[in-house]
Amino acid sequence: MSSKRGGISLDMTAMTDMAFLLLTFFILTAKMKTPEVVQVDIPSSVSERKVPEQNLLRLTVSDQGNVYFSISEGSTRKQLIDRVVELKKLSLSENEKIAFANTEMFGMPVAQLKGFFSLSPEDRSAFKQPGIPVDSTNNELLMWVREAKTINGKLIIAIKGDKNSDYEKYSGVVSTLQELNLNKFSLITSLEAKPE
Repeated sequence: MSSKRGGISLDMTAMTDMAFLLLTFFILTAKMKTPEVVQVDIPSSVSERKVPEQNLLRLTVSDQGNVYFSISEGSTRKQLIDRVVELKKLSLSENEKIAFANTEMFGMPVAQLKGFFSLSPEDRSAFKQPGIPVDSTNNELLMWVREAKTINGKLIIAIKGDKNSDYEKYSGVVSTLQELNLNKFSLITSLEAKPE
């Protein structure tokens, strides 16, 4: 006489709950990457040293030679715009200052800040920023870097440049840093295979 086997039933409720908990955790803890003002094709190197994400002042040089400025912390950006408004006697509203503090990367002359930050977020993202002046007669980058380092002395400076950019533009950025006695900075590159 053969015995009948009963069907096996698995309760997947606990597994489903765990999957949704993990999914929720990763969604809530993920940091959204803000879109960059300009796309840069960086050169490659064999260096494996990573640039930190905190206390980072990044200067970006586009393929057209335009210079863009970004600071990783919103609190430093808020203090920075307060200092620049006072220094340059700008008439930015509190909402425009908040918009600046929420903007990780920008690149324009100081005179254009009020008009830019009075735009809606959609119009700001569509606006083609001309870059921060770095020439010898009007080097606004010098002021931005000096004031940022005054606010946060722990800022680490990194230059991210397009591999097709003119060397003179890099040279202008490096000369600005040297004028402020900031001789230690990183160059952001992509990783390539080490030669054998």
